[in-house]
Formats: sequence, C-alpha cells, structure tokens
Amino acid sequence: GAISARRCDASPYFAPDFDQTTMAPKKGTKRTAAVAQVEVELPEAKKLKETLKAYGVSKTLYDGVLEALQHPLVDLPHSARDMLIASVLEGLCVPVNQRHEFQKSYVEMLAQTFQGVLSKLKMKLETASEEVSRIEAAKTELQAQVTASDEALQKALETENKGKEDLAEATHSALAAKSKLSEQEKLRSEGDAAHDVAKKEKADIEAALTEEFRVLRDGTAAADEAKAQYKKLEQVAKSSGMENSLLTALPTSMLKPPSDRGSFDAMVVAQLQEGLLKRCNALVEQIQQGEPAAAERQAAVEGATKELEAAKVHEEKTAEIYRETQTALKACQDAKKEADQKVEEAEPTLQSAKKVLQEASVELENYQNYNWTCFEELKEHRLAEPEAAETAEASEAKDVATEPLTEAAVATAGA
Repeated sequence: GAISARRCDASPYFAPDFDQTTMAPKKGTKRTAAVAQVEVELPEAKKLKETLKAYGVSKTLYDGVLEALQHPLVDLPHSARDMLIASVLEGLCVPVNQRHEFQKSYVEMLAQTFQGVLSKLKMKLETASEEVSRIEAAKTELQAQVTASDEALQKALETENKGKEDLAEATHSALAAKSKLSEQEKLRSEGDAAHDVAKKEKADIEAALTEEFRVLRDGTAAADEAKAQYKKLEQVAKSSGMENSLLTALPTSMLKPPSDRGSFDAMVVAQLQEGLLKRCNALVEQIQQGEPAAAERQAAVEGATKELEAAKVHEEKTAEIYRETQTALKACQDAKKEADQKVEEAEPTLQSAKKVLQEASVELENYQNYNWTCFEELKEHRLAEPEAAETAEASEAKDVATEPLTEAAVATAGA
C-alpha cells in the first residue's frame, strides 16, 4: 500500500543521499579535491536512480529501508550493518519474482533485523508505560509516607533526648569514681611511704649480713675486694643508725684479717652484728604492725578501681546507645526530607515519564508505519513478466546489474 510522504533526511540516524544537482567546475578554474570527489560520485547517484527505476522501486521506499538499517537498536556489528546497507539495492529492491536464493536469504535477514528492532521498541514502550503506572501508584502513598516519617522523627527526637540525659548522668558517675580512685591512691601512697622504706631497709640489712659483713668478718676477701665490700657495709651501718663511735672504729677493725684482730676489734665486729640484727628485728616488728593498714589501703584502692571500671563500662554502653539514637534520628530526618522531596518532585517526575512514554510511542509508530511498511512493500513488490523473451543483450545486462550482491556477501552480513 502507499505510505505517507516523509522526509527521510529528518531522521537523526539517516545519512541523506548526495545532491545530484552539483555543477561541474567552470572552464579554466582550479579543480579541488571536493570537486573531484563529486565527479566520482555523480555516476553512482545516476546508477542508483536508473536501477531503482528499472526495478520499479521509489526512492522513498529505498530511503525508508536504509533509515531502518541505521536505527540505533539494530544489533549488528558495523561491518555487518554496512554490508546489509550496501546490498539493499541489489537484494531487497530486486522484484520478488526475479530474486535468486541468496537474495531471498538476504531479505529474510533484513526481516529478522527489523523484527528485532520492533521488538525492542515495543519493549521500550512497555517499560515506559510501566514506569508511568509505577509513579502514579507511588503518588498515592507519598503523603502517607510523609505522615509516617514525621511521627517517627518525633519519636526519635524523644529517644535521642533521653539518651543524652542518660549519657550525662553516666559521665558524671564516671568522673566521681575517677576522683574517688585518685583520693584512695593518694592515701595509699602517703601511708605506704614509711612502710615501704622499712621493707627496703630490712632487705638491705639482711643482704649486708649475708654478704659484706660475713665476708669481712671471716676475712675471706682479698684486700682490694675487702675495701669495696666495706664501703657497702658502711653505708648500711650508717642508714641503720649505728653510733658514731662504732662507725669510727669500723674501718680498722673490719678490714683487719681475723688473726690480727685484738679484743677491741672483736668487740667492734660483735657490736656491729648485734646492732644490725637489733635494727632488723625492730623493722620486722614495724612492718608487721603496718601490714593491716597497708592491706586496708590497698583494698580501698582496688575497690575504687573496680568502681571506676564499672562506671566506664556503663558510660561507654550509654554512649553507644546515645550514638545509636543519633543515628536513628539522622535516618528519620533523612527519611522525612526524602518523603517531602518526593512529594515535591512527584508531578515533574510523572510528566517526564509521560513524555518518555509519548516519545517511545511515536518512535514505535514511525518505525512500524514508515520503515517497516517500506520494507514490507519492497519485500513483496514484483514486476510483470515480459511478454517476449529477453534478448541476449538484456539478459546479460541483468546479470551484470546483480553482480554486486553475492552469496558470500549475504553470508558475511549474516555472520
């Protein structure tokens, strides 16, 4: 059937034919590359016009098929698409009653290609229609979402305020526990100072009696080593509060070999040992008397430490809960903002979707009513059989005209 007149070159994906009215350059003018190209192309345009006329095909139908092949939804490699385009003239335009088998295969290839485009265009239209329906259905729920998000936001605000109050209270408790621990540690440090000094002095005396005093008393150390041992012993004796008269006599008596000591020297050695033992016993008694108080101070510190640790754990848990309430509040605020925005944007979004639907509908209608119709007419068009047998010259001309389209070309396009 006849199709309505349409400018094929208005399509965004259609390459218009070369203008056949371009004039040759005037005599005496310089030939340019463009002019040279025109002179090469002019015979091709003339050949196209003559071939279409010979096959009884209008330029409108031919252009409609070319445009169909250049549609963006044609799912073919560029080389295959170019092959199909190049073969339209000597494939589809050949009347159905004059086509060879490979030309029929080519026409079938075109049919499958165009049907694929139509299917995609219909799917595109269906998708656009579904999107419009989805947006229209969503509009009825948007206001309810706004109300629900507002209620959730108010509840989240209340929860966040309660979490803030709980965290402030937990932080105050943790600070109080920390202050208490600091006070108990101070009391322990002050109370343990004398106790620790007594423990150290006792240990120093016991070590001196076992090492330095024993070595010097028994005379088992060499002269140089004995002097070093005596220095350590003298320091312990001074720290233990030995009398000055004893400290004065110590160097002479302690550094003499045992065989050279007189009765005075023996007395000095004995008094030093007795004095150190007496001081050690006094320290033992002092330490024992101070142990209960030291244990009590240590227990107080340990108790305050546990209270602080519990307070910190509670503070951290409360802080975590508060952070969760803040996160929930932020989510509710975002949800409220998003719901309000959706209400505001619903109508423009719907109009945009309707525009896409309209464009998809027009695109399908144009392709179906123009491009597909052009193909259908060319697919079925035929020329009346000549009454007389063709002359050898006419037959040979027809064979030459069909040479550009070969079985190999059709096979390549199909690949």
